[in-house]
Amino acid sequence: MPLTSKELSAIEDQLGVEQTLVKKFALYAQMTTDPQLKTQFEQNSAKHQNHYDRLLQQLG
Repeated sequence: MPLTSKELSAIEDQLGVEQTLVKKFALYAQMTTDPQLKTQFEQNSAKHQNHYDRLLQQLG
């Protein structure tokens, strides 16, 4: 069943949010000197990258 225009718009909006979170957490990981924080930020970035990828699959 094809997505409605409203669903497509919501997915596109969420893609932007996820992309922003990926970039922010990656930047935070680069900026911190605390190894535990670095790991947490990297994990958060990867989690949001996964969300982004899964949303993108919905469009394809």
